[in-house]
Amino acid sequence: MHFSATSYIMAVLGGNCLICFLCIIMGDRRIAQNLSIRFLKYFSFFILLRLILPFEFFHTITVPSEKILPPIMDFFNENVLFTIKHITVTPSVLFLFVWISGAVYIVCNTTIKYIGLYRIIPYCPNLADDPDSKVSAILTAIYNTNPVPHPVKKVIRTKSVNTPCITGFFWPVIFLPDYDFTQEELYCILFHELSHLRHMDFIWMLFAEILCILNWWNPFVILLRTRLADILEYHADNTTFVSLPPASRELYLDCLVKVARNQQTMQVKSLLPEITLPFSKNPPGSVTCRVMRLINTESCKSFTNIFAMSMAFLLLFVSTLFIIEPAWMPENGADNQYYVTKDSYLLMRTDGFYEFYIDDEHFLGIIHNRDLEEIRDLPVYYKNNFDK
Repeated sequence: MHFSATSYIMAVLGGNCLICFLCIIMGDRRIAQNLSIRFLKYFSFFILLRLILPFEFFHTITVPSEKILPPIMDFFNENVLFTIKHITVTPSVLFLFVWISGAVYIVCNTTIKYIGLYRIIPYCPNLADDPDSKVSAILTAIYNTNPVPHPVKKVIRTKSVNTPCITGFFWPVIFLPDYDFTQEELYCILFHELSHLRHMDFIWMLFAEILCILNWWNPFVILLRTRLADILEYHADNTTFVSLPPASRELYLDCLVKVARNQQTMQVKSLLPEITLPFSKNPPGSVTCRVMRLINTESCKSFTNIFAMSMAFLLLFVSTLFIIEPAWMPENGADNQYYVTKDSYLLMRTDGFYEFYIDDEHFLGIIHNRDLEEIRDLPVYYKNNFDK
């Protein structure tokens, strides 16, 4: 695998196209209710992986750009904007500074949200430790039939949230809004929230949050995080729904609608960080899609699901197939004259030709004849085992 500025740009462009496809198939309720959860989760995982690992792979085909990319790269890397105490500031350095500043701001904002959320915990009684509460008995019943890797430390009721939610993995805490639920409704809600722990959904959301921090300027990664949260809710819904007796499943559907309606009427400013997994969230139309998915039991076998799956993985492969590299031509324009530096090398292609790189990153062009005095002693790497 090979990393460069252009490989990162191509990964972002390809990842954005994949995110658009995911949003399109999930945006239409008729299509979304026919898509299997396993397909949606794995497809989202591969999109995350594509964006977190923006490399050029062994099967990637290099397309040289001689007129567009070289002047752009030269502008960002060589055009001096100003100097500060002998530090030369180019557009690339300025862009890197803004990038890091934005990431630091997002981290600080997320941390402040977590501090504000956890600050209310000591002032609320822990319902999980109260043997006389309905919550304690329900948790015991759920643990006996469906154990979780890390049982919740606290279950608190507070006016600071407008929907049940869970946060944390090693020290999970469940927050309940300040309105009454029946024992059956509490069982559905707590089982749903504990399903997130059982599926280790916080790891998925953590990767999505890291991706959003690193790519805060890219609105498409925000869409990916939103869609991933929807998919995780689908999974928790399905796990809870199939675990209930058939006579109680209608109650779970009613509970989803009830929480969504109460969420709309409660005027509470949300303190929830993005990594938190709420039971219900805005817009209310998402609840309709969740209900329709639970009613539809043939999603995995539908033609829509098979077609979407085929298109998704075809697009995923295509997103790694091509990369456009800048190709700097020799200034004197003479044939067979090459500028060779100590970090130059040749990369052998599958067609028998060679890609010529200088300064360990700049793609100069395609070499048809290696038996030239300037390049015959350069190291040669092969695409199937190139790891530079």
